[in-house]
Amino acid sequence: MRTACLYIRVSTDEQSIRGYSQRSQQDRLEKYCLGHDIKITDTVFEDHSAKTFKRPAWSEMMSRFKRYPHSRTTLLLFTKWDRFSRNAGDAYYVINQLRNLGIQPQAIDQALDLSVPENKIMLAVYLATSEAENERRSLNIRQGIHKAKKEGRVVTKVPFGYTYRHSPAGEKSVYPTEPEATFVRKAYGMLAEGYDHIQSVYDYLISCGMKCSKSNFWRIIRSPFYYGHLVVPAFENEKAFCIKGTYEPLISEELFHEVQEKLNFRKRKLVIRNTEEILLLRHFFYCPVCTKKLTGSASKGRSKRYYYYHCRSGCRFRIRADMANELFLNELKKLNADTAYIDMYKSILKHTSKELFAEKTTTQQTASQSIDQLINRILKAKELLIAGDIEADDFQTIKTECEARISTLGIELQSAALLAERKESNFNKAVSYWIDPGKLFQELRLIEKEKFLEIMLSQVPVLHNQMFIQNIVHCAVQAIYKLDEGNNIQLAFATGKMKETDDNYKEELIAEIKQIAIAKHQDISTELGEMIVRFLLAFAKLTIENL
Repeated sequence: MRTACLYIRVSTDEQSIRGYSQRSQQDRLEKYCLGHDIKITDTVFEDHSAKTFKRPAWSEMMSRFKRYPHSRTTLLLFTKWDRFSRNAGDAYYVINQLRNLGIQPQAIDQALDLSVPENKIMLAVYLATSEAENERRSLNIRQGIHKAKKEGRVVTKVPFGYTYRHSPAGEKSVYPTEPEATFVRKAYGMLAEGYDHIQSVYDYLISCGMKCSKSNFWRIIRSPFYYGHLVVPAFENEKAFCIKGTYEPLISEELFHEVQEKLNFRKRKLVIRNTEEILLLRHFFYCPVCTKKLTGSASKGRSKRYYYYHCRSGCRFRIRADMANELFLNELKKLNADTAYIDMYKSILKHTSKELFAEKTTTQQTASQSIDQLINRILKAKELLIAGDIEADDFQTIKTECEARISTLGIELQSAALLAERKESNFNKAVSYWIDPGKLFQELRLIEKEKFLEIMLSQVPVLHNQMFIQNIVHCAVQAIYKLDEGNNIQLAFATGKMKETDDNYKEELIAEIKQIAIAKHQDISTELGEMIVRFLLAFAKLTIENL
């Protein structure tokens, strides 16, 4: 009696679209063996593409044939030749391998006696047809993907910071996801401000909780996807180009190109210093003796190392770093914001981060309206059922679909409510940091503390053994934190442009500051008003980045 091993293969798309189920193939092969007096010794199930023979179940079966020659079958049966292979070149090679092992491959629906030379022509037709069908399908898929990309749609795996979600209308679309989107914005923001030491920026974001490989991080800061443009690769006779996508960008196009320019030319504005936090104030304060900028270093003691701030050379001034840091922190804790500015600062927070603090009710309103429409649809369907205009099965289908959609929308509404609650908590936290900047300073990491010092300190802060906060902070801080008694404010804040702030908004803020000063019987010049605006915007941005 002849023996046979049944080989049953499906691929996911064929199983769902064309009905090539494993059970159907197995039934037909078993009936064939029963009718032809063939004993079945083994049945191999495969769920893998036939483009190559690198298939798990196939490889295991061939290894078994080679290891146990005495238990080999005489036949390898499958339903059609496309179940065997969709690659003509590989198929001929494997057929020879099987025949050398004494095994005859055979398709029961396309039976061929391969000992007859003419039948090899039919074999070539079967194999070539399968291969051509596979290549045509592959080409159609590639053309469809290319067409979708030209229309600005995302058809591949979404990058870091995005995810697929269903819109209230039920369409699958790409949306930003948190906290990944925030990490992307922060990365671009830091690089635009001059943090071009990529490894330090990456390490900082990882310490904040970002989960991303270094190679993927490089792709993130180079990808136009984040400012809303898709790269359409070269295809057939068309060259590669970029097109505007149909999803929400995370950053502006101007910010993206600014970062690319800095990455290409390495124009450093601020270098992240990997120093110990105990020497944080060096390079920011000046010597009270020679007025040179202070540096810092460690001195080896008997049992440990002691850190000092000191001049670079020629001056004997030095002060213990831990003492100076404590003096600075104690003075910083004395700052308490003037509540007259609190409403203006709240509006600046909302303007600076519209996505984080703006009141967004559109999604909730849309979801609520969609739920009402779905409920009305169920009620109308019930009326039609009672009137006899639709069948019970149709009503049940409509009811099931609507209830499933209502459930999804309910989850979205719940998520929106939680998000609104989180936004309010973050907003209140941001305001509290402004009122008490000492609290913010203690919670910041090293890189952020350096930015904090740049925002707060005057141009030439001098480090004394006795420190007074009003002597080391610039004029805007003096005004905001009520250190300007008698209007003796020195305009020591460095001038410069306020990035990404339109002139109209700036003028509105300056006018509001002058009104606050008039109410307090003070006189604030336009120049000082502009400096206060610059400080508030910079402080708001730093706070938002670290919520």
